[in-house]
Amino acid sequence: MTTAVLLTMLTAVAACDSVDEDDDDGGAAPETTSMSPWPAIDVYEVPDRVRDATMVWSAEPGIDLFSAEGTVIRAAGESLVIGLMVGLDYTYVGFAASSNSEAGGPLYSLFQADTGQGPFVGTVHGHIQQVIPTDAGFDVLSCLVAVGLDVNADGEYSPSRLTNGDGQELRSSFIRTGDPLTSPAVPQPSSSPVGDDLQWQAPAGNQFGGWEIDGFIDIDPVTSGKGRCAPWAQSLYPDAPRIITRNAYARGTPPPVQTAYPGWPDGH
Repeated sequence: MTTAVLLTMLTAVAACDSVDEDDDDGGAAPETTSMSPWPAIDVYEVPDRVRDATMVWSAEPGIDLFSAEGTVIRAAGESLVIGLMVGLDYTYVGFAASSNSEAGGPLYSLFQADTGQGPFVGTVHGHIQQVIPTDAGFDVLSCLVAVGLDVNADGEYSPSRLTNGDGQELRSSFIRTGDPLTSPAVPQPSSSPVGDDLQWQAPAGNQFGGWEIDGFIDIDPVTSGKGRCAPWAQSLYPDAPRIITRNAYARGTPPPVQTAYPGWPDGH
């Protein structure tokens, strides 16, 4: 059952990608452009194709979005979203290594190096439901909903590949690999323009020091496939269909962009 769920999710992602990717460079190495983080850098720059989107986080009572756990969870969740939108090459500093992610590598890889999609406009919502301490670190149950995120193609705004009216169930394990007292996840100065809360905000540095991240899509039979994200998702978008296809609409105007929260505050 869990294998079927994962295969269904990955097949849907691959099908969405095949619709929009017409340009094939034959596997050539990515060029260094303003839209690419190549060559690798230690200070993150928000990709142009993501800049007009935001991420808004919430959590169940008792979960601190600014704690070490909350910070690394948000960094990983935002990197997951960026990786699915535009590719693994554009995720936050340290994410690929800490999550052992390889673009287009293993059979079940979630990511391509570059999807060729975008630009994206609108807002993705993330919600932390539960943080479960473990001997090695902690597990986290969380949700994503991207009903408010569109992709711009030929001047029209259509649903992104992340759109799901009931939200996406996520489950990850965060495993400590170093001394948490010397390598904690802490807020870094934002790499977004100062004061611009209607553009994507990101940490400038590596938030994943001392952590290994295992898994993203929830395939645990105890917690997945039970609609645990639906009540939260429907509270945000009560009129949204449960399933929204990529060709559900093509509009001439972009969706509204909500204020990023909590973002990555300037450290000065």
